Amino acid sequence: MLVWVVVGAGITAGVFLLARAVVEMSAVAYAYVERRIGGGEAARRGAALIAGAGAALAVTAVIFAIAVLAIFAALLSTMGG
Repeated sequence: MLVWVVVGAGITAGVFLLARAVVEMSAVAYAYVERRIGGGEAARRGAALIAGAGAALAVTAVIFAIAVLAIFAALLSTMGG
């Protein structure tokens, strides 16, 4: 049972990191529009945030896939398959 709590926490953390990266990307875009940062700085920050969001999405997908496979394995073992 504790394993599923950890899996749920991992998925929740990954979704939170993804959402946080998107919010930060919008802040960078707003700073660029307001001329507080230049184009190069906005591009560097945006690229770093996109990489972070991609990593968070990939890790979350792996955790989710492992959880789904574990559920299917448990179902198959209880069904006698």
